[in-house]
Amino acid sequence: MKPSDKRVFGRSGLNVTAFAFGTAPIGNFLHPIDEQTADAMIQTAWDAGIRFYDTAPMYGHGLSELRAGHSLRWKKRDEFVLASKVGRVLKPAKRSEIDFAPWSNAAPNTMNFDYSYDGTMRSFEDSLQRLALEHIDMLFIHDIDRFTRGDEQPEVFRQAMDGCWRALEKLRS
Repeated sequence: MKPSDKRVFGRSGLNVTAFAFGTAPIGNFLHPIDEQTADAMIQTAWDAGIRFYDTAPMYGHGLSELRAGHSLRWKKRDEFVLASKVGRVLKPAKRSEIDFAPWSNAAPNTMNFDYSYDGTMRSFEDSLQRLALEHIDMLFIHDIDRFTRGDEQPEVFRQAMDGCWRALEKLRS
């Protein structure tokens, strides 16, 4: 298998490459990287034929979306597939008031879980703004699992189905 081999992603009908570029590292996961290195990482993936990119507001408190959008902005939009997540809404804040762990030197935003319909739509619109791209191909509901949410997971899942799922269904329609 080559990283650039194409396949259909589930029932979506979207053709994605066998390998995806996950953007958590360019959000400064565990240690900072500079803008040029982040761009070079995406360009190297592109040159290797990778056309599937996965990001999230959580990654670097929005930094990975900013960097991914910057690097992909001038590529032909129909030549790649972009996935992101909903379930968190970012709000600007003073760096001194933010716990960035495990991110290093991330964007100056706090992260707040929000699985409501309105929160999902806000998260989606904010992601489009950070990416500065005309659309996102896939949206996943982020962190509704037991590992992340512990004993509150059943209630979080219910909230996500009542709010996020309704919003995602509307966006898909």
